[in-house]
Amino acid sequence: MPDTHSNYKFTVALVIASSLALAACSSMPGSSSSSSSSSSSSSGTSSSAKSSSAYQPVSDVPIPAGTKINTDKSVILGQGDKWFGRMVLVTDRPSTQAYTYYQEQMPTFGWEQVTAVQGKTSILTFTRGERAATLEINPGTLSGSEVAITVSPRQTGSAAAPAPTAEKK
Repeated sequence: MPDTHSNYKFTVALVIASSLALAACSSMPGSSSSSSSSSSSSSGTSSSAKSSSAYQPVSDVPIPAGTKINTDKSVILGQGDKWFGRMVLVTDRPSTQAYTYYQEQMPTFGWEQVTAVQGKTSILTFTRGERAATLEINPGTLSGSEVAITVSPRQTGSAAAPAPTAEKK
């Protein structure tokens, strides 16, 4: 039969160690109580989403008030208006309103629209200088929408190589 006193000591030691580890994490650079706040469960977002008012990693893409950045799904290299990567935004706007918002607002940030496809998953493509931005807009789980913005270097020079053709024998 296990010793109850030993189990109690082990439990107390485990609780103390866990508390110390959590306290150390909360004092690490870059962590704050605001970054660990949970987001609305009605939009189906994760607790890793940060409010756009507290975290603006880019300056050349419109981010509506109340929008959160899903940091688990985002990879941003650079900052300001010199960045590449993928930024995933969670907004309380329905996907149709998000589509209209970005179609109207991206040109005010210097982006020129190249293509637009509206559907259950809507796609907008823009260019600005030597970069291209593709926005993928999907409805949220219960409300709102998710906007994935991918910015990459734009292909310059000749068009992409044509698809290979089958050889005739």
